[in-house]
Formats: sequence, structure tokens, C-alpha cells
Amino acid sequence: MNAQPLKPQALRRGDTVAIVAPAGVVGKQSLERGIRFLESLGLKVKVGPSVMHRWGYLAGSDEARARDLMTAWTDPDVKAVIAARGGYGAMRILPYLDFEAIKQNPKILLGYSDITALHLAFWKEADLITFHGPVAEIWGPRMKEY
Repeated sequence: MNAQPLKPQALRRGDTVAIVAPAGVVGKQSLERGIRFLESLGLKVKVGPSVMHRWGYLAGSDEARARDLMTAWTDPDVKAVIAARGGYGAMRILPYLDFEAIKQNPKILLGYSDITALHLAFWKEADLITFHGPVAEIWGPRMKEY
């Protein structure tokens, strides 16, 4: 672990954020509401290809969810990765993540609930500061102040 942990840069208008689903399935309407809200803040939004998939109660297989997260994480245009929702399943993708690539591409990780498994792993394995906060499905007009 470094003496100084890695801290990602703050978001600015015009930056691109990616929404991925490392855990449970997200509803289409709540996802669309979250996307509209993030765009209203001046952000560009990319959505992971597996976000709307269903594999039991999860948003795709463990490998697909990990691949979406790593694709977003290593995309140089993406400045933040936001979890679509929490639920259960984030800890199941940990063996499929490339923590060296995560460390080499510090950016914002935002989410809560089951996403806490990712926060802890990113801290332990990549020495990266992440942010426990709202998932994409709850973003909406009432979140403006946040």
C-alpha cells in the first residue's frame, strides 16, 4: 500500500460516466430516469452492455458483469463508474477483476449496498479512494442537491 492512496479526479461538465451492474438487475424505468438526471448535470452517459441482462436475480453472469466493469474502467473516456444498483452479487465478480488495471486507471467508483464489496477490494488491492453513494437507479430530480 502506498503512503498516499490514489484519489480520482473530480467530475466536470462534459465528462463521461459509465453505468454498470456489478450486482442485481435494475429496472428499465429507474435506469432511464437516472441516465436523464446524470445528463441534466452535463455528463455524458455510457451504459454497460450487460446492464439490462438477467441471470437469475443478477444482472448477467459473474464474468459478464466483471467484463462490463473492467471495460468501463479501462475506457480512457470514462471518468466515473456508477453502479446501476446494489442488491447481491458484487463480491462474486471479484476474482474476475484486474486490480493492476484498476490501479493504473484511477477513476471514481460510486455505489452502495452490495457495491461495498467493490469499495473494500479497490481499497485493499488498488489503494484507491472510492465513494459510497447513490446508485444510478435512484438518481432523479430530488437528488439535485446531493
